[in-house]
Amino acid sequence: MSNNGLTLREENSPAMTSEQVQLVSTLIQQMMAPVMENIGQILERNNQAMERIAATQQMMSARMSDLEKQVRLKTPMSRAQENYINGAVRARARELLESRGFADDKKAVTKLGGMIRRSILTRYGVNSLREAPAYDYETALDEIKFWMDLPSIRDVAKEAKQRADLALESAECCSDADGGASPFGAVNQ
Repeated sequence: MSNNGLTLREENSPAMTSEQVQLVSTLIQQMMAPVMENIGQILERNNQAMERIAATQQMMSARMSDLEKQVRLKTPMSRAQENYINGAVRARARELLESRGFADDKKAVTKLGGMIRRSILTRYGVNSLREAPAYDYETALDEIKFWMDLPSIRDVAKEAKQRADLALESAECCSDADGGASPFGAVNQ
């Protein structure tokens, strides 16, 4: 039979014998052996290349991590962060002195705030808040929030009490002399 110039084979063609199948199989194996060996070598080289790439990526990741850490350590606090920390220091100093009744004593607040600030500066080994690392800003705020040096607070409150007592004595002294007209006595006329 022919269809458009093509002839179809009849299905009655003889089947291959087992010897022929074995011969064809052996020929295919002989032809494919070098190809399979080459594919095996290619796969082995690709595997080695992938291992080298993975090792390089791991090394690069470690270097990037180290570099990121150095950048974070070298990046100083911003002016806004510094201002916010200073405000938090003053607020904490007032809070600590409030329990002792001296939250309105500016000298006491300033002195206690200086102590809190020094503890933060000492933690980072810097001379000013501006030099402290920006990445540790939250930790600095936490340190301020939980700062509690009872001997320092006691000493500052004691000094504030002495100032208050001295001011009270001075006010009493002035009011007693000459009916409170002048602390230096009456003026000659």
